[in-house]
Amino acid sequence: NMKRILIVLASIMMLTCVNVSAQVAVTYAMDTPTFTLAHEDTERYQTLDTCYLTITYRFNYKATENDESLSHDDLMDLQFGRKYNAFFSRNLRDLDIQNTKELKTTMQFQTVPENYVGFDLLVNHGDSTTIVTNRIPYTSQVIEYTENTPVHSWAYMPEDTATVMGYPCHAAQCNYGGREWKVYYTNDIPLPYGPWKLNGAKGVILKAEDTEHNFVFEAEGLTQKTQPIIRYDWNRKIMKKDDWKRFEREMYQNAGAFVRNTGARIIIMDNSEQGFHRLNEDWSQFYNPLEK
Repeated sequence: NMKRILIVLASIMMLTCVNVSAQVAVTYAMDTPTFTLAHEDTERYQTLDTCYLTITYRFNYKATENDESLSHDDLMDLQFGRKYNAFFSRNLRDLDIQNTKELKTTMQFQTVPENYVGFDLLVNHGDSTTIVTNRIPYTSQVIEYTENTPVHSWAYMPEDTATVMGYPCHAAQCNYGGREWKVYYTNDIPLPYGPWKLNGAKGVILKAEDTEHNFVFEAEGLTQKTQPIIRYDWNRKIMKKDDWKRFEREMYQNAGAFVRNTGARIIIMDNSEQGFHRLNEDWSQFYNPLEK
């Protein structure tokens, strides 16, 4: 467990003529340095559509370059709507909702586990665009870009079959984002959708893996209960996709300097000669994006 302690240092009350807001200063104490996401408020949002089907995927991915077991995992929900599809971390959303309630009552909250995924997608069926939202570690800032919804050239392999959640599936492959993906889709749910940006196959994609074994999405739940498809009113900064990719790469490769610039206080407890010490500015975080 990387993040062992969250120390609340101070609660500073800032008065204005009409309202009161609280700012909480925190220190993160860790065994080894890592990125962690900050809390986002879930009180204000827009309802965009109604979801008629939700598929929950377990997303496994590498924690380090040599992590062949894909030890990081998260639960991701794919919501199907008439106007929009949404794809996001169920675990992160549930924790945000819980923390929003707790902060308003007890001023306590849980830290976000390092394996929770900080991006989400909103696919607009009307204009075939996708909004990609990325949460920035240690800050409440959100960066997003809009792109045309990717169109893939699928190579179908009807002889390659599998069963996922009891559904018979067939294999297909495509190249996207600098990676080759192999997926298993089912004709039993003839909708052209799948996890992340993997859309356009003959049926719903229930499993997807890149051929270098960095990432695996596998469905483990299906719900036909209607739910709202929502968009939170967060502090969003708009970027072009290429600018975001450069920003993200720099953020990971110069992680120590990035964290210093956020103002986050991080104490490393690694039993070294230094004892408890501040984060080294030359630290770099493992960078392995879904889309190169």
